[in-house]
Amino acid sequence: MPNTDKLPTDPIPSRLVMEDPSYADIVEPFIVGLKDRVEVMERALRANDFETLRGAAHQLKGCGGGYGYPELTERATELERHAGDAMLDECLDALAELKALCARVVTRIDE
Repeated sequence: MPNTDKLPTDPIPSRLVMEDPSYADIVEPFIVGLKDRVEVMERALRANDFETLRGAAHQLKGCGGGYGYPELTERATELERHAGDAMLDECLDALAELKALCARVVTRIDE
């Protein structure tokens, strides 16, 4: 398990919203739903259900960048790959990092 205490904690704003603030109303529900997405992945991993974990990571990979968070896409891609290979330790690490990343996601950083 990675030491998530050493991971960055600075907020990650949506690049989409930073370019066009009118997208904030679309991005905010996505952010709220991240908690549920992570919980699905955690339950799947606890059950050693790598196919469900892979599918959930794949969905997040697909929409993370679309909502302006390419960092989510990158980390979800890694988790999807490890889940596809049923690599438990790697999935644990990648999911912990993804969860920490999701905690940093914000709609925008007001200047």
